[in-house]
Amino acid sequence: MKKILFAIVAVFFIACGGDKLVKFEYEKGNKELFEKANNLIKEKYPNYNLYSWKSLENISSIQEAKYKMNTIEDNISDQEYCENNEEHYCNYILLEKNRRYRLIEVKCSKAYSYTNPFGVKIESPDKCKIREIPILQK
Repeated sequence: MKKILFAIVAVFFIACGGDKLVKFEYEKGNKELFEKANNLIKEKYPNYNLYSWKSLENISSIQEAKYKMNTIEDNISDQEYCENNEEHYCNYILLEKNRRYRLIEVKCSKAYSYTNPFGVKIESPDKCKIREIPILQK
């Protein structure tokens, strides 16, 4: 009887316990670029769940999670490295699939056009770059 009770309790903790992940939501920056970045992420990483990078604090299976969090906080506070305004969108996103995690950095810039000194009109479309940041899991 004790073994059965222990098994039930163990299953309960496995099913209900685990990492407390922070839902990924729009915070700041260009909303259109945010949506474009999300579509690119879903295309490149199908069937992954998207979470805020702040979830790193709650995931015990990622080695050096605190170091990664501090690095991300530094990058986000450096406005030249990670701009979030009407022209740019930058963020870090934690991806999860079957309790395996990936960390990515997304940087997007809005389309622009200008005329160079020679009178040639230069146009650039919206650009989004996704870069995977290596993480180790236990």
